[in-house]
Amino acid sequence: MGPRAGRVAKKGMRKTDTSKRVRVKAETVAQAYIELLSLRGVDCFFANAGTDFASIVDAFACRMEQGKKSPRPVMVPHEIPLISMAHGYYLITGRPQAAMVHVGIGTANGLGALMHAHRARVPILLSAGRTPITEEGSAASRNVFIHWGQESFDQAGMVREYVKWDYELRTPSQLETVVDRAFAMAMTEPRGPVYLTLPREVLATPLGEVTFSAQPRYDLPTFHPDPIKIREAADLLVNAGFPLIITSSAGRSPSAVQALMDLAEEMAIGVISFNPEYMNFPTDHTCHLGFLPDSPLSKADLILVVDCDVPWYPNRVKPKNSAKVMQVGIDPLYSHYPIRGFPSDLTLQGDPALVLSALTRATAHHQGKNNAGIVSRRKRLGGMHDDMLKEWREGAHKTAHDKPIDFQWVSHNVNRILGDDTVVVNERDNNMHPYTNQRCGSYFCTPHAGYLGWGFGAALGIKLARPDLTVISIAGDGCYLFSVPSACHFVSNAYQLPILVIVYNNQCYEAVKGATRAQHPDGWAARTDQFPLSELQPTAHFEKICEAFGGYGERVETPDQVEPALERALYAVKQEKRQALLNIICKHP
Repeated sequence: MGPRAGRVAKKGMRKTDTSKRVRVKAETVAQAYIELLSLRGVDCFFANAGTDFASIVDAFACRMEQGKKSPRPVMVPHEIPLISMAHGYYLITGRPQAAMVHVGIGTANGLGALMHAHRARVPILLSAGRTPITEEGSAASRNVFIHWGQESFDQAGMVREYVKWDYELRTPSQLETVVDRAFAMAMTEPRGPVYLTLPREVLATPLGEVTFSAQPRYDLPTFHPDPIKIREAADLLVNAGFPLIITSSAGRSPSAVQALMDLAEEMAIGVISFNPEYMNFPTDHTCHLGFLPDSPLSKADLILVVDCDVPWYPNRVKPKNSAKVMQVGIDPLYSHYPIRGFPSDLTLQGDPALVLSALTRATAHHQGKNNAGIVSRRKRLGGMHDDMLKEWREGAHKTAHDKPIDFQWVSHNVNRILGDDTVVVNERDNNMHPYTNQRCGSYFCTPHAGYLGWGFGAALGIKLARPDLTVISIAGDGCYLFSVPSACHFVSNAYQLPILVIVYNNQCYEAVKGATRAQHPDGWAARTDQFPLSELQPTAHFEKICEAFGGYGERVETPDQVEPALERALYAVKQEKRQALLNIICKHP
């Protein structure tokens, strides 16, 4: 499990025989396209169809008649959960999937989820139909008024900032080259989505028999760190008084998590998992110093930023001027971000797993220079870690009887039900300290583009890929509304994907209210406790939406109801094999 595994991820390795050709019968280009996706290891074709899909629909009907199973057509009736499901599927398998939307209209609907995939470096082959090119002369020519009104001068223009590559399929002869290049671009680091437009006339073009290479002839590049810089970084780590590691996304690679643990243990370095997108570092590890850098940052004389776009908030806290900063990653300075002013005294570009492993080996040769300092650091970290865990435990129990229900109490009880087979997709916030499930790949949090509504669809994608897992989707009421819940519950029911959705319902956009208070502490909103455009009241019976699609729904209003409600919901998911939703009414800030 994880983004380094999978069939597509391994394509193009040098030992692969790329000379073998495969003959494929295909009546149309659309049939050839689906056959090629199957040959390239794509499991699912997530789609929300329009009139541009006519040849795609016919192609899948042909495959169904022939008993072909892969790729599986998955109809998702809105583009936000559609792209989010492809995102989630990749997170748990490491294999990029295909998705298709309806021309520019469908592309626009899914743009927020596409931004998420781009910032999270998740490869997706997103294709879209193109309004028919011709007004007459072909069975695929324009025949509905929308075929004029939907056409764009540059359909891909709306997504170009958020995809690594875009192209329009122009002739049948270039199909294999285009598809293989799309996957190569998507899977080359830094990974990300690509966009392919498919004109209706091209998809409908008659074929007979085509041949494809059994394997694409692309060897994906490997990114190794500069050995001179590794030695320099190792010297800095050995001689530091209090080094600190800050990461948000090391967990995108299980091997990077292990390498991070090895380095932290070897050198007694504290680790902050700030705004984590993944399980980056086990919370029970003595080097784990929590999820906020503020206090440790003030003590650090050396900061190692690993796969982290925002290591601290400069308007709130900064490192000491004398502290050295090193940044590590495939794109350590985040070249796609318009502005990012975090310093980097030493930049180590490369796969984080390779960089961290190289640092561990390099520091082992120098460790004798500062054995006493490392022993002292290890003892200090142990005390800081114990104090942190104690504070977390006490914080949760203090809220056990609060009415309305406190978020901490809900998360404390959710943690109790997490098994080894459980995956949490958390879109409520990026604070995972209540969740002590330590398995790599057991926790995913919202990407940093900040588009709401991603989590429910991503959880469904994970469940589709791994039916054996128990999947829990956590969201605030605002995020739940953004997820297009009717479409998500439909997919859960239609494809038998029983997951547990927990809505932390505080009847407002808490982030908006918090930002208003912080920016205008003595302003009108803070003084009058009135926050226009921030409230989600009166709240809805979200549990009824789940029930409408055959699921189990329950409204929870007192703290003593939380644990038994979770048990009932889990029973519905695991034993009755149906989706469940808990609408937990929480404190209104």
